[in-house]
Order: sequence, then C-alpha cells, then structure tokens
Amino acid sequence: MSIAVSVVVRPSSGLRFLHAGLCSCVAMSAALCPGVAAPLLCVVAGLLGWVTGRPCGIALHLDISGVGRFRLAVYQEPGTTLRLLDGSTLWPGMLLLRLGGDDGRVRWVLVLPDGVTRPELRALSLACRSVAGRTEIKTPTL
Repeated sequence: MSIAVSVVVRPSSGLRFLHAGLCSCVAMSAALCPGVAAPLLCVVAGLLGWVTGRPCGIALHLDISGVGRFRLAVYQEPGTTLRLLDGSTLWPGMLLLRLGGDDGRVRWVLVLPDGVTRPELRALSLACRSVAGRTEIKTPTL
C-alpha cells in the first residue's frame, strides 16, 4: 500500500485555549447567579466541562493511501486501517474527518490549521476531497 499523503496532526493549541476560556467563563458566572444552588451548579459545570470535555492532547499520524484507505496511528500504538465515512466535513480551513473501521468503530479526527503546516493541510484536504469524490454514490437521474 503506497502512501499518497502522510501527515502528523498535532493537538490544536487554539482549541485548548478556547476550551479553557469557556470553562473559566462558566465557572466565573457563579458570581452573577443569585442564591446558593445556581452558583454551585455553575462551578460544577465549569469543572466538569474542564475534566470531561478536554480536547485530545496526543499527536496523530494520518496516512492516506493511493486507493483511498486511511491509516491512523496514535503515539506508540499500532495503526488501524480506516475509511472515510459520510458525515465528514471538508472545509478549506478545517477538516472534521469521520473515519470508520471494519469492526464498526467510528473515530473522529479534527484537523485545524494550527495543528499542521499550511502545505500539509492543503495536501490532506485535496486527498480527502479526492477520496470523498470517489466513494460518493452516484445514482442515475430519470
């Protein structure tokens, strides 16, 4: 299997900064809430959002073969072969890839501009668009 595109997707520092700011704002909104229960709920919601909703901090190695198969490897773990599924979002400045394996598991990969270099984002975007175009179901019009 020859690799057409090989990219290391690093964690987005901008996304982590926005997440921390949002959780801080939710927790600090407790100062504006009246009573005892509402401020407590705001603080708990901010802390739970911080703990459970944290963006992934591990770099991913994404390879796309010439035939359109994806190989996703997480640091020090073996890679798995995946395919691009419906529901993926391919925008010029962001890629939200919905990848599925043969075992039925679905993996979401978010690629933001601060996680890869500009040429890598362009190459990855073009390869994903090519794969999406090839796998699109074409029905005849009547």
